[in-house]
Amino acid sequence: MSADEPLLTLENVAVHFENESGLLSDDSEVVRAVDGVSLTIEENDVVSLVGESGCGKTTLGKTAIGLQRPTAGRVTYRGHDIWSIRDGTSDADLSWQEIRQSLQIIHQDPGSSLNPNRRIISILSEPLRQVNPELGTSERRERIYSLLERVGMSPARDFADRYPHQLSGGEQQRVALSRALLMNPDVILADEAISALDVSLRVEMMDLMLELQDVFDTSYIFISHDLSNARYFTQHGGGKIGVMYLGQLTEVGPAKQLIRNPQHPYTSVLRWATPDLAAVDAPPQELPMRKIDIPDPVNPPSGCRFHTRCPEAREHCRTVDPDPVPAEESTVRCFRAQPDSQYWDSEPIEDREERSSSSSRP
Repeated sequence: MSADEPLLTLENVAVHFENESGLLSDDSEVVRAVDGVSLTIEENDVVSLVGESGCGKTTLGKTAIGLQRPTAGRVTYRGHDIWSIRDGTSDADLSWQEIRQSLQIIHQDPGSSLNPNRRIISILSEPLRQVNPELGTSERRERIYSLLERVGMSPARDFADRYPHQLSGGEQQRVALSRALLMNPDVILADEAISALDVSLRVEMMDLMLELQDVFDTSYIFISHDLSNARYFTQHGGGKIGVMYLGQLTEVGPAKQLIRNPQHPYTSVLRWATPDLAAVDAPPQELPMRKIDIPDPVNPPSGCRFHTRCPEAREHCRTVDPDPVPAEESTVRCFRAQPDSQYWDSEPIEDREERSSSSSRP
């Protein structure tokens, strides 16, 4: 891999699922969980994905680390197509097992991912045996004890001899993080990894993850429905936030940029809906959205997918899907970031109750 090549690259990735409509019917519906997403993850990067439930952020994260095969597009790790390696059609000097070890996941519910019938020492010994089979039992134990101490589980020997049900939710999540780190991963997908924790523990867990990033040289894909959590994690990690809506990335940029000066109307909605961000730069007090209901992902709107709810939508948005373009420090999928777009010459959508004064040409 060249020095300037990204660690992970997603190129125009789509993931579609078929939903059978009934046992006696041949009809099926296609859910466009991810549709035309491009994204890069660099070495020691932090990328947060946010959006409403069902927007496709978890599917995108799992696709990025090789847990979900894309319907279309490519996912490359260090310049190699991971599914070509999986299928044995690549001549890369890299195995599927090496990729799976390098791309790890921490689930939202660590209790369900930890074997309830095994002690913590046994759970954590397994990844070490895979990565370092030459280590003896005593060396494995000492390495596990050291890592448990580092993640705040002290005395380590005491915690190592417990079963998962004897740990709190926060302690279980620290074990899950330790298990991922023992694989020496390049990327860890943290899928709502702090959402089940008490509010008081969330910042502590995020700080711990970022501290360990410096030690283990890993990147994070951090998934959250809470923009304030994504803001904290991304801003302290020096990364970027990707805002997802109906399977597409609507805006990608630094945390400060997205919070202080969002370029996409949907990002403004997420900021408005996050209480501790609502006062930032005095955003509008009324809901900055025409409709509450989320469209059906089986039959998404034509044109721009957000146009049915967007307070800035015009007739051009009904039929044409905007391409991602640079705007300020972000990349945004919106015609309002394109001064020469036909959007500015089209009429506002008629079913708006109020027309925003901010719809004038920039």
